[in-house]
Amino acid sequence: MWSLHSASTEPADVDAQIAEILTQLTTDITVWAELAQRFNVDLFCGWFMKRGNEGVSLAPGSLTALGDRHILLDLDLYAGDPEDQ
Repeated sequence: MWSLHSASTEPADVDAQIAEILTQLTTDITVWAELAQRFNVDLFCGWFMKRGNEGVSLAPGSLTALGDRHILLDLDLYAGDPEDQ
C-alpha cells in the first residue's frame, strides 16, 4: 500500500485537494488502466462536519480525473457534535 495526503483546507475544497494529489502522479491514462487491473485504487476522503447537515460538491473535472484513472472515491462522513447545533 502507498498513501498520499493533501493539505487540509478551511473551508473545505475537495477539488483542490484532489488536484494536489493527482499533480504528484503520472497523467498517463494507460499506466492508470494497468494499475487498476492489478490493484485496488481508491481515494479516501474523511469529511468532518461542524454541524449534522453540511454538504460538499465535486466539480465535473475532479470526477472526470478520478474516473479516467479508475480511482474509486471513498467518502467517510463524520457528523458534528449535536450540542453545537
